Amino acid sequence: MKKLLILLDGMDDEPIHSLGGSTPREVASMPGLDYMCRKGTSRMMMTIPIGNSPSTDVAVPNILGYHVPPKFSGRTWLEAIGGDIEIKAEDICLRCNLIRTENNHVMSHSADNISDNDAKVIIDKLNEVFGTKRISFHSGKGYRNLLRISNCNSEITVTPVHELLGKEVTSLLVKSSDIQLQQSLNHIITKSADILSGMSYRANGIALWAPGRQPIHPFHHISGAMVAGVNLVKGIGKAFGMEVMEVKGATGDCNTNFTGKLHSAIEALSTHDFVILHIEAPDEAAHNKNPKQKIEVLETIDRLILSPLLEQHLDIEIRVQADHATSSITGRHLNLPVKVITYRLNHQK
Repeated sequence: MKKLLILLDGMDDEPIHSLGGSTPREVASMPGLDYMCRKGTSRMMMTIPIGNSPSTDVAVPNILGYHVPPKFSGRTWLEAIGGDIEIKAEDICLRCNLIRTENNHVMSHSADNISDNDAKVIIDKLNEVFGTKRISFHSGKGYRNLLRISNCNSEITVTPVHELLGKEVTSLLVKSSDIQLQQSLNHIITKSADILSGMSYRANGIALWAPGRQPIHPFHHISGAMVAGVNLVKGIGKAFGMEVMEVKGATGDCNTNFTGKLHSAIEALSTHDFVILHIEAPDEAAHNKNPKQKIEVLETIDRLILSPLLEQHLDIEIRVQADHATSSITGRHLNLPVKVITYRLNHQK
């Protein structure tokens, strides 16, 4: 039987006082998912192996059967693959978020969801000013960009920027076992704020985080297709040898092309026995510390993806779950079990 795995990134949450002690998922009206839960089966799953922090680059490979070693950090390596950026074994990549600060405090980890076009202009400018043979910036999707350091054996330590909302901009500075590299990266972080402040965009700073290298153990092959809007998840698909479907308007934010992604997943099921449909939006709403937005996003997903899916003339097994939980209070990923709902859709033409 063909299988469709729907990953609603960060859907699960912690109880929120303003919601009467409920989670956004418990408050959201999701008749499609509720129907699958009543007619199918549900269970709880721990998606983060011991010794790892909760994140998509850990959770999704683990869900797909990859043995994730302790302290795994493959996010930016996978993002590079997803963005068709060449990265060598001796290189290290960092996520380069375009951010918005105000009064010397971090206010938005996404520069209020800056557009792809505006982001590319900024990344090109950063390359012009700071790019060298060793350090280069690479455009991604919106605020999600990369900085690659060639031939780097040093360790780099930094806090994820979505955990620094409301903190002083000095919290963005990195630490490294290579003092000269540490000084160079912190110089780029500091001086980029001066450069961006004169460019008339919502982005007026950058945050470097998630240092990643090529994993020691290669990913096994999975026959199937991946439907995703963010380069990280596209990279996971490519690392597993899956076909990655491109969907126009799939932005990876709360205004993504939900309907287009559903149609792409259904199309992929015509030629593949296993398809993953990844939706980033719930995680983005949680990182914004916006429970109301997360509720609205989950209701949109049910209205435009889950409920219409139940009307399709297909014979497939559907599994819906989060990769990890994300707090709408702190904006941080949570190492909690997530609910897995499995339902067989048996509508024949």
